[in-house]
Amino acid sequence: MKQIIAALCVAASLASCASQKIASMASAQVQEDTIQEALFHQWFAAEFDNHEQHWQDNISKEKEPDLQVHEHIHHVFAPLATPALEGTTYFVKQYMDGDPNKVYRQRLYQFVQNEEKGALQLNIYRFKDEAKYADAHLHPEVYQSLSTDEITTYPGCEVYWRYNGEYFDGTMGQDTCSIVSKRSGKKIFFNDTLRLTDNEIWIADKAADEDGNYVFGNKAGIPHKNRKVVYFTGWGGTRIGGKDAPEDAKWVFNRDLLLHNEGQIVPLQDAKTGEKSGYSIQLALLTYQNTFDPIFKLGLIDDASGKTITYIWSDRTNPTTGMNLRWMQAGLKIKEKRPHFSF
Repeated sequence: MKQIIAALCVAASLASCASQKIASMASAQVQEDTIQEALFHQWFAAEFDNHEQHWQDNISKEKEPDLQVHEHIHHVFAPLATPALEGTTYFVKQYMDGDPNKVYRQRLYQFVQNEEKGALQLNIYRFKDEAKYADAHLHPEVYQSLSTDEITTYPGCEVYWRYNGEYFDGTMGQDTCSIVSKRSGKKIFFNDTLRLTDNEIWIADKAADEDGNYVFGNKAGIPHKNRKVVYFTGWGGTRIGGKDAPEDAKWVFNRDLLLHNEGQIVPLQDAKTGEKSGYSIQLALLTYQNTFDPIFKLGLIDDASGKTITYIWSDRTNPTTGMNLRWMQAGLKIKEKRPHFSF
């Protein structure tokens, strides 16, 4: 009997130890998930742009006519708390050609931990009333009253993010995301693969119909490689009439310039009257073919022709830049607060 009791005590002790070990491992995993999720949001919350990729594709296409040029896309991933939803939520705005008015997608993103899949799960919601929630990142109060009746999602279109020790991989279930096309009546299947680093987000989204026919996406499988933008603030102005104008000609001037370093073009116009000078400035990170050196460019553009008439370049890490042509002057420095956002 004593031996049986002793055996039971040992078994109970082992069970207790095993239980404690499992609880400890679970606690460590939760802690690790929390750390990784914090890192994800630190990297993800920003604006991203693939200006250089688009620019480079257009140059390469001159030698490779069949090359598929990546569209120029700008992404706004703005953290915006949504009381109606658990987890961490964002307002998302994506537009084309550097033009905020060319919006092609506006969404609400929700991130929650999925312990079963061992991933940070992204649920993507569409607004039923797009106009009501346009530029919601500039009007966060509208999210406070948002209800789940005002949004909808497509089951199977979730994205699962996992950290591999270097960056986050984002994947969807193969062919789990689909809709029926109103135009063709066929089912369209969507598949995305993504990568998030501290400075870039790569997005390779593609779609094919139920017969396997191409709908959209890069046919070579090359993702849109978007870099995290950095905004600059500063001042700039020119004489009306440009370099050929007399020295006593009228100037237009603006002390509240705001533009990012991924190809954004901002006109030089008078801050008070809105009078245009006929010139714009552009900041861009580029790599020229004849040197293969990555540079930070400040260019002056003639609005009439759309051509860059002069530019200066410096190291990409430069926190300030400027130009003085006597008839045109500008000075810019990195935005002090929220440099990765325009607001």
